[in-house]
Amino acid sequence: MANPPWLNVSLLSESVWRIEDAGMVSEYLILGGNRALLVDCGWGIGDLAKAVAGLTSLPLTIINTHGHPDHTCGNYRFQSAYIHEGDVPVLKRNYDPEVRANILRRFPKHTLPDGFSEHAWVSTPLPHYVPFKGPLSFDLGGRSLDVIETPGHTPGSLCLYDHKERTLFSGDNIISGETLLNLPDSLPLATYLKSVDKLAAMADKIEKIVPAHDQVPLMPDVLKEMQAGVRKILDGKIRGTPMTTRLGSGLACRFDGCGILYKEERLR
Repeated sequence: MANPPWLNVSLLSESVWRIEDAGMVSEYLILGGNRALLVDCGWGIGDLAKAVAGLTSLPLTIINTHGHPDHTCGNYRFQSAYIHEGDVPVLKRNYDPEVRANILRRFPKHTLPDGFSEHAWVSTPLPHYVPFKGPLSFDLGGRSLDVIETPGHTPGSLCLYDHKERTLFSGDNIISGETLLNLPDSLPLATYLKSVDKLAAMADKIEKIVPAHDQVPLMPDVLKEMQAGVRKILDGKIRGTPMTTRLGSGLACRFDGCGILYKEERLR
């Protein structure tokens, strides 16, 4: 019997495709008049390049919202991808064969796609990437997307704002679950708040938020909720409760529609 499909493709709006990767993370294909933009490349275990080719023949630009493996391990299936220079070390680590072998152990063999080569995936070399810092926009033809630098989850985390559909592609920066600031690469909570302040200031321009995990879409009011909640933590008005996950432990706080997992020793 064939293994279950690794990628699940659905139409999010008239010209935006959501590609769910192993039911764990979502990539987004955004179509313009002249070009297409792929936001993140997932695990690279399913054939994302084939899935994208089946959706559009437009020239393709690729950007990673940050460097974690569930967003960049699939970069090798494409010619090149933009990534913020702050996350280049994270990206490079994901292409160490030992690291990739450990990542692959997370997935039971019976879930891997038919024809998938574990050896080829583990041993694939670091693909070409384009590091950047500062303002960056993508003109897709009748549609433009701006990069918003939002360090916190990782040093080079970013969001993308789609002017045409007034949509914020938030990566892992704003999700309905707990945004992780407890990871080794994460920055202090005060740094993350500055990023949330930047996003909250745009709330009146945003109709929906499209994250890489959990509920899709989110309404823009979660930005104000996250902003207020993080400020309360930093002001000492509230404190999270201990939580342990497979990605580490920390203090968890839930707000209305979003949450955060942070380290008490890494507030400022």
